[in-house]
Amino acid sequence: LGAVSGPMITSGDSSSVALGLEIATGVTVLLGASYLARLLAPFSPSPKEITFLGLLFAIAGFIAFSQNLVVDGFVTLPNLPSIPLPQIPLGLGEDIDTSYGL
Repeated sequence: LGAVSGPMITSGDSSSVALGLEIATGVTVLLGASYLARLLAPFSPSPKEITFLGLLFAIAGFIAFSQNLVVDGFVTLPNLPSIPLPQIPLGLGEDIDTSYGL
């Protein structure tokens, strides 16, 4: 991950950065799937706590890399049409009786 996508992400070329982030996102998805498979396996040579920690790191990496893809504009999310919301008339309190209890 560091040898392949690392230099691509830090290169400064937008197409290279996008490909590097896509590679990093794909690797974290594959790592997460392997950790999840180890976690669900009835017998695993590694303790479940270590596997769960690896799964947490894979989820964090996926969130970080995919967020960079969206924020930097390499991936655009679809826009939903705006729905007109109902208006509720609110007064400013002119007709509130404040003399109660005096």
